[in-house]
Amino acid sequence: MGAEGRGERLWFLDWLRVLAVLGVFAFHTLRPFDDGDWHVKNAETSEGISIGITFLGLWGLAFFFMISGCAAWLALRWRTAPQFLRERSLRLLVPFVVAYVLLSPLQYFIEEHHKGRSTAAFLDDVRTFFGDLGGDAPLWLRDTYHLWFLVYLIQFAVLGLPLFLLLRGQTDWIARRCRRRGSILLLAVPLVPIHLLLLAAPGPEHGWGEFVFFFDFFVVGYLVMSDERLLAAVRRDAVPGLLLGAGAFVLGVVTGIIDFLDGWWPAPGYSWAYLWYSPLITLAVWGWLVAVLGLGLRAPALQRPLPPTLARAAMPYFIVHQPVILAIAYVVVTWDAGIGPKYAVLLPTAFALSALLAWLLSSLPVVSQLFGVKRT
Repeated sequence: MGAEGRGERLWFLDWLRVLAVLGVFAFHTLRPFDDGDWHVKNAETSEGISIGITFLGLWGLAFFFMISGCAAWLALRWRTAPQFLRERSLRLLVPFVVAYVLLSPLQYFIEEHHKGRSTAAFLDDVRTFFGDLGGDAPLWLRDTYHLWFLVYLIQFAVLGLPLFLLLRGQTDWIARRCRRRGSILLLAVPLVPIHLLLLAAPGPEHGWGEFVFFFDFFVVGYLVMSDERLLAAVRRDAVPGLLLGAGAFVLGVVTGIIDFLDGWWPAPGYSWAYLWYSPLITLAVWGWLVAVLGLGLRAPALQRPLPPTLARAAMPYFIVHQPVILAIAYVVVTWDAGIGPKYAVLLPTAFALSALLAWLLSSLPVVSQLFGVKRT
């Protein structure tokens, strides 16, 4: 039997969803200052920030997808398959289309001007942007920016639905094998060979290898929520999960995973080094996911209702935060100052402006639904 749906059992998911959005915000505010390529870059970069970005990037996005899988279970509890797809379309597809049309051209304009690839006026760059929208699978569109996450989720909902229906009432075999302390961590075992085989598949950024990697954790999120015993096992094994996640990450850092990923992410491929680091990545990610979800289940502060204003603003905040960060960073990175002073301006300014826009968008009738706010 899945989680009962009583408020005290599910409030933690609302809090974790908001914390995940804030984590993505923090991740993107650091991107101008790490060693990797991004839409807006500071001349001076930091190796320390790069390590932090690697740490957050390894498990933070997977956590976001796992929480989304948990949300898919909530959405499917009392709905038929067609009703589920309609609800996911309203909450994901509609806001994606609106955000892609309104915000991706702005981000394109900022990036092209920052990198010196364009000196055209804004409307001219907008016409260029819409002149060729075709992109590679599995995103299908080019220049989706941070909205690639929604493109993945839309497809995950469709692809995951038959599997979710198949899993209904069929989790007893798995749950009975997760009764011992630490045994929930064994769910990573079947993921290791899948990721080893597919994560390095050649292709564009956010290609099929990454698609499968995140889809796995989306399904695991649904699976954990679908059985009380699995949810209890995650709660029980939060500390072993933390030890696994931290241990695998530290082992990766000590053996050179940061340098490996710097060269591997732009052009994934198979190698002897990849055979070592790929299992470490899967184990580290699953360990951190169990730890954070388990601690979320335990934390008293997360067992109370989320303020309605905060709950309504979460999706609009995700949608607007990156364009806001890019617009501010476009100016800040040109200053004659160190990373510290620049970040001290970028972080609070982007947070406040994103929060204001999210509150406005979530408060306006009709507009709020276009940005993924659930109707009350």
